[in-house]
Amino acid sequence: MKTAIQTSFIAPYHQLNKNAVFKSKNRYHTFLNWISGEFDLYLQDETNGLQVYFPEGKFHIINIIENGNIAAEINLKSKNLEKGQLIFNKIVSIYELVLKN
Repeated sequence: MKTAIQTSFIAPYHQLNKNAVFKSKNRYHTFLNWISGEFDLYLQDETNGLQVYFPEGKFHIINIIENGNIAAEINLKSKNLEKGQLIFNKIVSIYELVLKN
């Protein structure tokens, strides 16, 4: 399972992707809840995972099951690479906090 951050550019968006593995479904839902709370001022759609729209981009977190592991696929698209990286770093830091608990 890939865990490194992948960065690419497909005009007009910079794309950052990462798969995050969780020990249980409860931790995955805790992660989504914390992400939703961190970005509560932005428009959110929770119909299929969590999709958050921010100025100049959006990110989408969906649940995937790979080889029996519970994981989240995190995909971010941003027209501004620096702002996209700041938001992506927030998401990754929340992921790391959830793993520690």
